[in-house]
Amino acid sequence: MTAPGLTTERLLLRPLTVDEARAVRAGVPITGHAFAKGYPLPDTYDGLGLFLRHGDEAWGFSLVVRDADGLVIGEIGFVGPPQNAAVTIGYAIVPAARGQGYATEAITALSDWALAQPGVEEVKAQVLPDNEASIRALLGAGFEEQPSANVKVRRFSRRAG
Repeated sequence: MTAPGLTTERLLLRPLTVDEARAVRAGVPITGHAFAKGYPLPDTYDGLGLFLRHGDEAWGFSLVVRDADGLVIGEIGFVGPPQNAAVTIGYAIVPAARGQGYATEAITALSDWALAQPGVEEVKAQVLPDNEASIRALLGAGFEEQPSANVKVRRFSRRAG
């Protein structure tokens, strides 16, 4: 089962199958989806690798497609299926589309979906300490920063309810 395609006011979160993820990772375009300049991003391959390792399409990897022009402007997905009632997400938007609220929109939609699934009570994310845009996106999507002794990353979560 693949997670459903989610739509927002300006975006489609288009889930990939395992086979499509392998293709994108190998540099093969997905039929019907043109990539914006700068996509795939350097971290795309890491995200696809995580998805391919766990292989659970319900908790996989989605392309962020901008409705206005149909271009893939980024990605969002789960690090793996739920563990201990929590899932962890990762995301990225191409530089030319940053600062326009797309990340917040995608994070909100995917988090809403995850928290509506049975047994999921928390969505987690972590970012580099100096990534202010990503921190703003998480806060805008209703996440709260969590205390952490790790100075290399900042941790955030959004809980059900």
